[in-house]
This record gives sequence, C-alpha cells and structure tokens, in this order.
Amino acid sequence: MDPQKQQYIEKIRSNTAYPTYRGIIGIIVMLGYILAALYAPGALIGGIASMSESFIMGLGIIIVGFVAAAIIFLGARFLKEAALILADIGDSVTETNSRKSQQ
Repeated sequence: MDPQKQQYIEKIRSNTAYPTYRGIIGIIVMLGYILAALYAPGALIGGIASMSESFIMGLGIIIVGFVAAAIIFLGARFLKEAALILADIGDSVTETNSRKSQQ
C-alpha cells in the first residue's frame, strides 16, 4: 500500500469520531477468534472420541470441525476489515465535510 494512504488511514483511525464502534468491532473479532480457537480442539476431541464407533465418522468430524474453525477465523478477519472500512468512510466524510464548513 502507498505510504501516504497508510498514514492517512492511521490518522483517521487515531482521531476517529466512532471510538465505541471501533472498540465493539475489536471485541466481536476477539470473540470470533476465541470461538475458532475453541472449535478446533473441540472438533479434534469429538472426532477422536467418535473414532471408537466409526473411524470415518470421527475423521469427518475432525475435518469438518477444522474447516468450520478456519471459516470462523477468516470470517472474523473479513468482517473486521469490512466494518473498519465503513468506519473509515464515515470518518473521511466527516473530516471532508468539516473542512468544507470551515471555509
């Protein structure tokens, strides 16, 4: 990314008009990461426990569980970026309009 763009984004995010929104985004993302971190070992334990009945079923539980954990993790990252883009747009529009009103 262009260094000027990165500096502008950092400036906007440090002087945001929506600190609560950005904070809630962070909390939701952390909950997503925690859910993914708990889901993967849960699937592993459940899959290993199920292997005594059926190896294929246990293996399926492990694979589906890891895929679901990966989707949850990547989904949390994607939603974080999307939500931050919305906040950045709001901050940019607010900054632009405040400059115009001062002139």
